[in-house]
Amino acid sequence: MDPDRVDSLTQGLLRTRKWMEEATTMKGIPPSTQNIMSLIVKRLSQVESLLPKLSDKAKQMESGTATQEILSLLDGKEAPAGVPASAGAHAQSSDAELVPLVGGEQPKPVEPYRKVDVEDDQFGLIGQSQRLIQQYSKRCHILLPTFWLESLREIHRYKSESPFLGDVIELPSRILVKTAKGLMTEAPGARLLQDLMKHRQQENYLNGSEMERIERAVAKYFQGIEPVLREGKLDVKEKILEAQTAFDGFGWGGPELEKRIIKRLNQQVEEALQNAESGTDPARQVIHAEIAKLLCKLQHALLAEPRPREILAQMKP
Repeated sequence: MDPDRVDSLTQGLLRTRKWMEEATTMKGIPPSTQNIMSLIVKRLSQVESLLPKLSDKAKQMESGTATQEILSLLDGKEAPAGVPASAGAHAQSSDAELVPLVGGEQPKPVEPYRKVDVEDDQFGLIGQSQRLIQQYSKRCHILLPTFWLESLREIHRYKSESPFLGDVIELPSRILVKTAKGLMTEAPGARLLQDLMKHRQQENYLNGSEMERIERAVAKYFQGIEPVLREGKLDVKEKILEAQTAFDGFGWGGPELEKRIIKRLNQQVEEALQNAESGTDPARQVIHAEIAKLLCKLQHALLAEPRPREILAQMKP
């Protein structure tokens, strides 16, 4: 297995996926074909996320071949890590003579999660939402949908070796996708955002303050989810109590704001809380509880910023 070939395949796959993403938005393509291409893009994204791991494995295999191990033994050097105990008496005697260093540096504990600079669209949800927002930007004001898109991006900037990472990212992400899509395609949001375009200039990007609030909210989500990622002891009752407290303090804003839009998110918080209470798997219960808290934090972030709050006020009839 050649790691350079794996890396080359990764680059080719990346270009292919980007081309197919652009092709799905071209004019004249039947909806059935678009659906098939979107599914292929999703699968390519999943394969693409696995290739770096495959490359690392290939490099490990390349650096630990039997030939190198034999040459090391013949040269009288210490056998590389991974050589079995039966590799030779010389290796065994060398191991016996090793004396641990007093006060030597201890290995650093593995972090349960970390944040990276570039998001990994492993489920294809970012690309899907981005294309939808771009499609509706000609007739709908998109600052509010963009807020949820950027929240989606931020969640995908976290990495972990935990087997629970998929649920930790996918479960809240699908809610955020549904929120952004519902604003543009369902009543009353679709009509209200279209009307908003008549007297407010289009706003495509969040400012630094709005992004910072999203980053803090998502960071708190991962702090709360840390026991799940490191597979530690889970206090499900405490997590549900925290989620209930957050739900009780959900931000509705003042009477000048359009409440029907806010009510949709409130219902999603309630649903996440119910999933936490009715679940049977402790890890998933904690995830749903933290999702409820995350949505509440994002709602507070939305209301704390002048532009989104002004938009909610302008949307009210």
